[in-house]
Amino acid sequence: MQNSLREALMAQATFDIVNTDSSNAVKLCLLPGVYNTMKMAQDPTTKDVVVSYSDPSALNAAGYSCDQVADDAKFDASAAVQVTGVGRVMFRDFLNTAQRVGCRVNKIIIQNKTNPADQSIFDQQIEIAKTVIGSKGGMDFITLQNYVNVNAYDRSKITIDLSGFDENGNSNNLYITPEVFMALNIPASAHFSIQFQFNTTVGDLA
Repeated sequence: MQNSLREALMAQATFDIVNTDSSNAVKLCLLPGVYNTMKMAQDPTTKDVVVSYSDPSALNAAGYSCDQVADDAKFDASAAVQVTGVGRVMFRDFLNTAQRVGCRVNKIIIQNKTNPADQSIFDQQIEIAKTVIGSKGGMDFITLQNYVNVNAYDRSKITIDLSGFDENGNSNNLYITPEVFMALNIPASAHFSIQFQFNTTVGDLA
């Protein structure tokens, strides 16, 4: 079914994610909440020293387990998981939006780009928590397998629909604010894209 014009005009951000490690899974933090993940990295081509946001040490010390924090690949080409924005979006655009104005996600689409027989990316969970200084906030999970349609012709893609309202009239949207921690386990050699679709009222969290 063709998307409506309103859906086509909604703000969205898509990222291509590749685990270059063929032997080990990598737990990737997509959003670090309030924690500092900056480190200095060297560009292997130009040898320039750049600032990367891929250091997980502060998160691990606070109890939010992860192996790497997402950043654009050009800022840390040595990272096991390489993250590249699709189109005109950089990952730092997504990070800055979350940390400065916040946004409401009403749909997440994950497209598997590995061998169709390898569906291990859909065996994972997206972990979400609200980071709290001095303590570890409770964790919520989005189980990807719950969104796999076994009757679908194309099983390489899942859509996590967060639109609408629950039985109490509360929005199902995922509210991404500066405090939100989000992580996903990336299987060895996995290659997929993840797209976040936002409400048109990005930043309007009232």
